[in-house]
Amino acid sequence: MTKFRNVSLLTLVVFLLASCTDIFFTNENKNAANNSDGVFYARSFVTNKDYTLNAEKLYEGNKCVVWAEYGADVSVTLAKSIANEYDTAIYHRVVDTFSMRDFTIEANSQEIKFDNIMDLADWLTDEDGKLTILLLDIQDGFKQGVNNSYTAGYFSSADFYSKGKMQNSDYYSNGRDMIYVDTNPGLLRPDLLEQTYATFAHELQHLINYITTWVLDREPMDTWIDEGLSSQAEYLYLQKNPDDKIGWFRDDPVGTIAKGNNFFVWDNHPEKPDSVMDDYATVYLFFRWLYLQANENLKQDILSDIITSDYADYQAVTQVARQINSDWANWENLLGAWLAANYIADSSNMYGYKGDESLKNIQVKMLNVKGNSTPLFPGEGVYSSISGSYSPRPGSGSSIKYAGLSQTGSPVDPSAPYGGTVLLTFNGNSDGTKSPENGYLTGAAGSPSPSASRSLKGFSGPLVVDAWDIVGRNREAAPDKKPPIKLLDRVKN
Repeated sequence: MTKFRNVSLLTLVVFLLASCTDIFFTNENKNAANNSDGVFYARSFVTNKDYTLNAEKLYEGNKCVVWAEYGADVSVTLAKSIANEYDTAIYHRVVDTFSMRDFTIEANSQEIKFDNIMDLADWLTDEDGKLTILLLDIQDGFKQGVNNSYTAGYFSSADFYSKGKMQNSDYYSNGRDMIYVDTNPGLLRPDLLEQTYATFAHELQHLINYITTWVLDREPMDTWIDEGLSSQAEYLYLQKNPDDKIGWFRDDPVGTIAKGNNFFVWDNHPEKPDSVMDDYATVYLFFRWLYLQANENLKQDILSDIITSDYADYQAVTQVARQINSDWANWENLLGAWLAANYIADSSNMYGYKGDESLKNIQVKMLNVKGNSTPLFPGEGVYSSISGSYSPRPGSGSSIKYAGLSQTGSPVDPSAPYGGTVLLTFNGNSDGTKSPENGYLTGAAGSPSPSASRSLKGFSGPLVVDAWDIVGRNREAAPDKKPPIKLLDRVKN
């Protein structure tokens, strides 16, 4: 991809995962990694190439060092505020939730102990004990009043390799544990500042996930799980549900959520690129729903148990979910319960967002299509109104499942003929690589759930998307997401 895609009302948050044949740091290149000359590499999303920029160190906090690109119009006061927010809120809320604690690794025939993953990330790079935060006007084609999309920030795994150009790649490494944050408009508009700080939390989880999985010799997690965890990192910082994701789900501006689109097969509607926002909205809601179902003891570890799982696919989630409900050891049962919850909306039990009053008015849209059938990818589910009762005709795909749903009386009818007010039709296949399967709908005219009249707070944009969903559409130009070098292959004296 040679040009940044113009996506209306999208804030683009980048998680670049580069591959190379370079090595991790040794004593010989350590001094280069610790440079303080203010020269950095950054990625342009207009040209999809790296470039160099000059920056100045504005403020050093307890856990971070804030640099700003020359000419970015960032004051020392703002840099101090950013550092304090990271030190006092973002770092502790995210690291305490997602990071491994008090662990050791073996390197150079000795065991090395780390307090948390961020300490390991620092040891792998510049060993200054702090995260580098680079504030810059990310080259994304943003023009006020012309293009309302912009890159809010990103994390690049390239920075965990030796400083300089990476072999067999057009990526460059800064040799630092770091995060990039946009200044224009991200830090220059007060109304976007909260989202910018949430971006810190989002990207910090990606960094922690990268070290926990790839570097520590586990398999890289499925995109939907990694993004789902980062969405919960945003909640941890905001301490509330993000309006952009809830509003997108409610309004379904592209119309693909009503057709079943959700997170499980990530970015699977290239004919409507903006529909990737469905993935972010639904993965947030799924992980928020799962977290709310857990008792207080499980809540303490549920997210960290997922990130440290020996599994990289849906089993990382069902392994934890079965501790909440034994039926949820099965992906089909877990998925079906969440899809049912989005219609039933009972905030007192599993068929709703238990205890979260701000989500009690989640609504779904009925789907009526010609022929009363629709193709559904694995994980997708749709709703249609039941008039009396309904039995699907023969011919459904082997993974297609049905349930009758009701907001009064018995909430779920699992057997045909299905009663209730709404038929849930979904594809329970746990293999996201499989083709869509045909599922039936009732064909009856219907309206959204009764709770739809109680409006949720909407959104006015912009929204958050990872850059992999942008540059990744040109698969030949995009980097391989899995680096071949693991931690134990690395030599460090």
